[in-house]
Amino acid sequence: MMEDGKKGYFEAALSDFVFDVAAGGAIRHLVDRGHSVEQIMGELDYPVPRARVEKAVYRHLTESGILLDRLPAQTPGTQIALLQETANEKLPQTLAKRIGEYGEENSYMECPFGQWRKKNGEKFEKTIACLSSREQEYIRGILWEQDVMYHRLNGRMREIGMKLAMHTEEAWKFYFLKKSD
Repeated sequence: MMEDGKKGYFEAALSDFVFDVAAGGAIRHLVDRGHSVEQIMGELDYPVPRARVEKAVYRHLTESGILLDRLPAQTPGTQIALLQETANEKLPQTLAKRIGEYGEENSYMECPFGQWRKKNGEKFEKTIACLSSREQEYIRGILWEQDVMYHRLNGRMREIGMKLAMHTEEAWKFYFLKKSD
């Protein structure tokens, strides 16, 4: 007979395995296609609690490097370029140029959503009000476990970042990482 601690660990591991086989792969695929938590829940073949989907989405975003809790340490071989923007009509061209130079996989936007959600939900909602309902849904579906996180400037986040920079009073920061040759 198993001890209670080992039994609980085994049951949790088995539950995670079954969940991964049943829905994990589909969730990861849909995240990679840019789906929000709501959209993913609508696409799954059987009902999964929202909290479980949110955890799976967050885990995939962090494990794949789309969402970072901190930027890589600035070492002698790494350069970090910062673009800090408020409303600027040249922002779309500037971001496109930087992403072209550094690569999407090295381009990130600073996201203080975790801090705002915890300390000032009203500011969080007011800030994302300029986004489409689908974009708001995407931002709300991420757990934002740290006060400030960094989201890769993939197609969806680049659009969200441009709207936020152009339609809010916040000074948004965009980071571009490059290894020195």
